Amino acid sequence: MTADMGRRYRLYPAEDQAQRLASWGHTCRWLYNTALEQRQFAWQQRRATLGVAVQCASLTEARKELDWVADLPAQSGQQVLRQLDQAYRNWWDPQHPAGAPTRKRRSARLSVPFPGQAIAVRRVNRRWGVVSLPKIGEVRFRWSRPLGGAVRNAVVSFDGVAWHVGFGVHAGVKTPEAHAQPGTVVGVDRGVKVALAMSDGRMWNRMFTRPGQERELARLKSAAGRQETARRKHGTKTSNRARKIRAEIARTEAKIRNRRRDFVMWAANRLCAQHAVVKLERLPVIAMTATAKGTIAEPGVNVRQKAGLNRAILDKGWGLFETALANRARVTGTRIARVPAAFTSQRCSRCGYTDRNNRESQAMFRCGSCGYQANADVNAAINVRDAAEAASPLPGRAVRDRDRKVPCRPPTQRRSRTALEAGISRL
Repeated sequence: MTADMGRRYRLYPAEDQAQRLASWGHTCRWLYNTALEQRQFAWQQRRATLGVAVQCASLTEARKELDWVADLPAQSGQQVLRQLDQAYRNWWDPQHPAGAPTRKRRSARLSVPFPGQAIAVRRVNRRWGVVSLPKIGEVRFRWSRPLGGAVRNAVVSFDGVAWHVGFGVHAGVKTPEAHAQPGTVVGVDRGVKVALAMSDGRMWNRMFTRPGQERELARLKSAAGRQETARRKHGTKTSNRARKIRAEIARTEAKIRNRRRDFVMWAANRLCAQHAVVKLERLPVIAMTATAKGTIAEPGVNVRQKAGLNRAILDKGWGLFETALANRARVTGTRIARVPAAFTSQRCSRCGYTDRNNRESQAMFRCGSCGYQANADVNAAINVRDAAEAASPLPGRAVRDRDRKVPCRPPTQRRSRTALEAGISRL
């Protein structure tokens, strides 16, 4: 049985348990990065592709030599290596949008994976449950929803604000053949001012940053940048004050992420429950939010304006909303259709006249032919609803020749050979 649903709960470890889990999280990050370097070095030097079995054997040797690696449960270390192997498989799959695996940066976001056979879940009362973790013991978590199936794996994570435990559950979910309300179709337009506008006139929006929070976050990041510049200039260690500022930045960003995730899931649940077909514009979000800096030889233009647009797009969670829709549609039977995005904001939904001057402002649409007036986002959503579906149903990445010929091509940013050999010797 494989996990087909996820359940996430707030975890409340004791102080000593939290410290040990944080230590394990940093060990998992080190193990992932070192195993990635080992694969890259093996491909560069011998054109050999390492598998999970070989790296698990190296992990066993490392556990004998390094106490801090041996403190991490063996099952968690093996799960980290399997995650890296799956990242490579996703990269090699032409239909998968994932790119080459990259190093995990040191940050406040930590995670420790566990297989299902290494943990035990028990409900204590109506509000609380406990999960038994190896070498940790029982840890309380808030029983906010039923599990709904057999637990197949778990991930304990820290997002900068609080600890959480996520369970992969086999619930036997089967997508319904027909929606509860067949024939209902809605078009959704994603915007930077209004997050979501529907073809039936509804508009959903939420501010994910509180008043003054953006200014405070910018101040903290500026201070962190100055401290990092001074540390590199003088060659000193990171100070306790710098660590506190980084922790405050991580807490603030985690709160913003939680509000954004709550909004997109709330919206996806309601749209999928009420409509049999949800139509979206096919938008290449990754390409749309790429930097415009350019190079020294060919610098970009309107860099600051493009950076502001990128932040606005990412703040509204366009990609996260599409993922939430796809996940919820598995339960309700809703079909997610993607339509071409060209001219949906410039075309009149009543007469079809298309002109860039039809959109007088960010919020106002006035047709230059028939005089139809409406909210610009709602007019675009109606065009999305009435548009024909795009030809390609999957947003998979394009297959390139070098992807076929070099199955384990390392990323361009690599450490020196000495550093790679040191990392392999540590593993």
